[in-house]
Amino acid sequence: MAEWLINLQSLMPEGERCWADVPQDVLSLVLSKLFFRDRCNFKLVCESWNLICPASRPLPPPTNSSEFESPWLMVSQRSSCSWKIFHSLYNDIYYLDFPELANTEILYSKYGWLLMSKQEFNLFFFNPLTREKIELPAVGESFFSVCFTSSPISSDCIVFGILSSSSGFDIDFSFIQRGDEEWETKSFRLGSKYFWMSNCPPVFLNGEYYYLDCKLRNIIAFNLIKNKYDWIKCDEYSETSTTVDQEEDEEEEEEEEEEDEEEYEDEEESEEEEDEEDEEDEEEDEEEDEEYEDVDEEEEEEDDEEEGEQEEEEQEKHKEITHQIYMVEVEGDIWGIFVTNYEKRVSVKKLDLSEKHWVKLESLGGKCLYISTNGSFAKTCSVDGMANKIYFNKFHGKNGIVYSLTNGMYHSVGGYFASKESFGLTDVDFGVWIKPTLDM
Repeated sequence: MAEWLINLQSLMPEGERCWADVPQDVLSLVLSKLFFRDRCNFKLVCESWNLICPASRPLPPPTNSSEFESPWLMVSQRSSCSWKIFHSLYNDIYYLDFPELANTEILYSKYGWLLMSKQEFNLFFFNPLTREKIELPAVGESFFSVCFTSSPISSDCIVFGILSSSSGFDIDFSFIQRGDEEWETKSFRLGSKYFWMSNCPPVFLNGEYYYLDCKLRNIIAFNLIKNKYDWIKCDEYSETSTTVDQEEDEEEEEEEEEEDEEEYEDEEESEEEEDEEDEEDEEEDEEEDEEYEDVDEEEEEEDDEEEGEQEEEEQEKHKEITHQIYMVEVEGDIWGIFVTNYEKRVSVKKLDLSEKHWVKLESLGGKCLYISTNGSFAKTCSVDGMANKIYFNKFHGKNGIVYSLTNGMYHSVGGYFASKESFGLTDVDFGVWIKPTLDM
């Protein structure tokens, strides 16, 4: 914001600077870069600035405006054709009628399209902006979780879903490519392995479908072309964290290790001298030691077992209790969003496929996340104040809620709510985020 003020000052001769005289086109440009709370402050500067702000904003916004691509949260009213639309940038709620979506359920959302089901087995794509509808052949069984790989207008778009008949020991799934007349169904038996089924939609990346379990954060990767699956067992206790000072910390650790090695070598030399002096005494005691060797080994084994049980109990105490899980593909990587413990703390982690573990992210790298059960996506932020934040389908009164990864707190988009815990917030059922598109 400071850069904009400096630029505005340079437009007016010194001694004649008056904020009310700033050209309207410049003010409109500034306004387009502001987040909700900054917009409110913008209106309070003076009357001419207030007049720039539209009294009522149209939905959808004009296609040539910066607000057009701001995601919506679409919430079904269930009993009617009316849908509640929350605009993330305006922090306003609108109501739109979609007769085409009567008696339907949202299965998944991405690329500006909704995948809807009617009477469980009849599926179709719907673009709420253009109201275009694309029918799919009826499926033989309902889905537990489903996704699609690209925009439905693309001929290579594939719908892939985990069937409700799946259990922890076997996974049944169906898929269809746009233009095909029938669904294809396959099953993979997991043998003795047990997979905790989740309603987190699969993520498509590099020809494979990654499906996350709801308890251990393991992943099954399905490859339809090779007709095989890979079990990715993630070691959550070996999680690492990406921080700015990570390299410096590693260098310090290496120096400490070198110092420890030198001290250890000195101690080892002195111990060897003592061992030589005591060697004769040890030989005399060998026979007595052998008599008690078996007893000592048994005691050591018992001690090891007790220590192992204590370690497991300690890990269980500190283990995160996961309440909600989400996955999203971000520029060729898979990110997991985990809402844990009773306070609903949020952590974002990137999946390291080579090391098979989750890497905690301290920053979203100039992006914001829009998270919902039936579809999540990342967006590069073009408006000040939105970066490094996560939009959930939560509200505080009439205000939307974002989670700031910077300070680890929930904030209301409007108003002054801020808390490290989610108590008092309302979760919206049957809601999904969508990024508007005119693709037809």
